[in-house]
Amino acid sequence: EQKDLSARDVFEAANANDAAALEVVDEVANYLGLVLGNLASSLNPSKIVLGGGVSKAGEILRSKVETAFRQYAFPRAGKAADISIAALGNDAGVIGGAWIAKNEWLTHQNG
Repeated sequence: EQKDLSARDVFEAANANDAAALEVVDEVANYLGLVLGNLASSLNPSKIVLGGGVSKAGEILRSKVETAFRQYAFPRAGKAADISIAALGNDAGVIGGAWIAKNEWLTHQNG
């Protein structure tokens, strides 16, 4: 029986120093760092937050993305941006949506 691999499986294997998983993480981090480096060179953000499912990968991905990011971004943009993992993880979008809905509701109650 063939089992499909998930991103979680790959990151767990990478944390256990599996060579193939580490190679996959390196490649993902390189491409993500390339995209973020290009965006930062245009937008010059002070903070980049990795969220969604990828945030569960934790430090193993964040540090590799940061290394690639600094390689690809213009030097000034690369030094200015801090890369971190979203504190709320995969729930950030749901929590943000609920906060917006609550504020809209309160605005209409008081208005």
